[in-house]
Amino acid sequence: MKRRVGRSRPTLYPATLLTVLASIAFAVITAVLDPAPTLSGNCNPTRVHFTGHITSDTPGKVTYTWVRLNQPAGRTITADFDKPGAVTVTYDLLIHKAEDGAVMLRVLLPQQSDSAKVKFHVSCK
Repeated sequence: MKRRVGRSRPTLYPATLLTVLASIAFAVITAVLDPAPTLSGNCNPTRVHFTGHITSDTPGKVTYTWVRLNQPAGRTITADFDKPGAVTVTYDLLIHKAEDGAVMLRVLLPQQSDSAKVKFHVSCK
């Protein structure tokens, strides 16, 4: 009989596998963006202020970003949840011309969750 050299596969027994899976916490993460941004200024620049809320049902780190639909994704930010709950997050755009657009809050880790898109309109006088 020929003996295999190299890595051997561990034997997984159904009861052991179920115990391991039961011990893994699966986080439920939601991202919600307030329905309307706050605008201030008059194109020199106009500040468009968005407020969002990230909720996690487990403690741990949550990585998120803000997405402008007509722009590349922005930098990533990490929120640390000491316990289950919600954190408020904000994002400001400085607009120097008339513009229509939309923003979305996107959680990247531990699982992806997108808020609804929130539109904004800046008109310069």
